Amino acid sequence: MLVGSQHPLRTEAVQEYWLRNRVRFNAWNGMLTELALRISSPSGTRRAFGWQKMSSLIEEIYLAEPLSRICVAVARRLEDREIDPDSCAIMHNVFMTHQEIRQRCLRWTLEGIDQGEASAHRLNRIRSYLEHWTDMLIGFFADARTADEYAFSPERVAEFSEDYSYRSLGDAASTVWSLLLAGNRKWVSTHCSTETVFPKLSRDVCQSALGMVHPAWFDSLGLLPSRTAQNISHGLNSLDKTLESLMDGSWLDKSAVQARGENMPREGRFSA
Repeated sequence: MLVGSQHPLRTEAVQEYWLRNRVRFNAWNGMLTELALRISSPSGTRRAFGWQKMSSLIEEIYLAEPLSRICVAVARRLEDREIDPDSCAIMHNVFMTHQEIRQRCLRWTLEGIDQGEASAHRLNRIRSYLEHWTDMLIGFFADARTADEYAFSPERVAEFSEDYSYRSLGDAASTVWSLLLAGNRKWVSTHCSTETVFPKLSRDVCQSALGMVHPAWFDSLGLLPSRTAQNISHGLNSLDKTLESLMDGSWLDKSAVQARGENMPREGRFSA
């Protein structure tokens, strides 16, 4: 829905999104520094406790990355379509800051693997899965070449865009994406921890991201409409226009024009 939106992202919510991310980035960086000291401790107990906390923190940071990439990809698409010229720069700033923290996490994940930490191997599997999932979501922007800047693998995005975009799937898109989302939730719930290090900060970021969506995309219950509901709505709008033309008689003018066009002989058709 956001791909074809004619509305810009809500400015106040975009600013809130940047602020909430900034608060969480500071919390992440502070804890990464603290846990790095514990992991470097000569005490085996302190190292074990440090790796346990570090694993939970890195997992939270990895899980948060798809949102930052999708948000900036949406903003870039709206900017390219000249609908929202302001939000992309803010989103890009959030994205780049997240990349700095991601690099710290990747270094610690690699070090954990070298040290034989089982949790580090689990984190690497989570990282790999989320990279594929993020590219699949970015593949939704099938005709947005600039979204490749925020992909892990542009080639993978191109492949996914051919298979999973609404343009390719048509009416089956809602069903296919419902199954994909269900599979993703199942994988995450099976392989990831149910506890987060900063639950309130993460919740604030998600709420601010949702607040960026224009109110026109929500129904009376505050829910995003399904693809089927959108098609029904478009059909009803077309029906309203048809009934209106019948009531005011404008359909007669259109019919007369069409009739004249069909019965008018082509130039030279009946020439002697």
